[in-house]
Amino acid sequence: MRKLSVVIVLLLVLATVLGGCAANTATPSWSSLFVAGEILYSGSQVGRVYALNAASAAEIWQFPTASEKSGKGALYAAPLLLDGTLYIGSYDNHLYALDANTGSQRWVFSSTGPIIADSVIADGMLYVASNDHKLYALDAATGLKKWEFAAGNWIWGRPAVAAGKVYVASFDHKLYCLDAVDGSKEWEFKAGAAFPGGPTVADGVVYCGAMDNKVYALDASTGVMRWEFETGNWVWASPVLVDGTVYVASLDKTVYALDAATRVERWRFSADGIIRATPAFADGLLYVGTEAGTLQVLDAANGQPKWSFKAAAAIHTSPVVAGGAVYITTYGDTVYALDATTGVQRWSVTPSNRK
Repeated sequence: MRKLSVVIVLLLVLATVLGGCAANTATPSWSSLFVAGEILYSGSQVGRVYALNAASAAEIWQFPTASEKSGKGALYAAPLLLDGTLYIGSYDNHLYALDANTGSQRWVFSSTGPIIADSVIADGMLYVASNDHKLYALDAATGLKKWEFAAGNWIWGRPAVAAGKVYVASFDHKLYCLDAVDGSKEWEFKAGAAFPGGPTVADGVVYCGAMDNKVYALDASTGVMRWEFETGNWVWASPVLVDGTVYVASLDKTVYALDAATRVERWRFSADGIIRATPAFADGLLYVGTEAGTLQVLDAANGQPKWSFKAAAAIHTSPVVAGGAVYITTYGDTVYALDATTGVQRWSVTPSNRK
């Protein structure tokens, strides 16, 4: 499984390097999900966004429409919904704003590189990170650019917003704190290797994992390191903070539960494969997807397994828990709906395979 992870990363890097001259070429990708009420939104490697009925998997709409011969660039970023507008970044360098009910395009924003990172919205501003090394702040209603900030390399992780600041991590080994209003830099922190994922901010502390195998806890106001914790491989997933515990998933196939204040290890769980996706927390349970295709559900208090489900392919993106179900998508765009308590499968579908 280690070889699989390396191959995927190298293919993505190659596709990024060639992106300027081959934006429409199919690239290896993993899609992400968003659930709101009765609708599940999914990206795809064929460059289409699908809106499905969350209970039945029936298709509601797709963008671009089925009558259009080709989709947009591969969709790595998770869809994001606010006030009836669905936002999603694409490998074709664009961020699309769609009507969440119909899939019709409202506006589009163009960067100069593929958009792999999930976007985030706060106070009417949409923060979009691109492989052109920039973080863009857009008016969420119109797509009008308010400011941009240039890091030193790609940005693959979702930015975080808290207390009027934006935190963004880059492959240039740095995590930046920016003023949310004008994008001016407040501070930066340099790790021993690239930051492939995004930061998590809570209670005045920024947590982020890096390719030097470490997760860092930094003072959110100053960037001064409070502690670091070393795992056995890259930390790609964003840390998850719940009730004073930081959950860290590593490519060493392990989930670590750490005391958020002291980094003291509370428990660890050894999974059956590399963990690239950020785990999801709901109702005292931690949902963990692996590259072996297993969704492992743990008691968040002690790490004891509750149930597991074996999918047909690797899980690279975060599970989504909503309405008593947990939804996962696998490499190849198959979406599964499972009972969140028991793991019993409700349905599965590969939207791009439908005729």
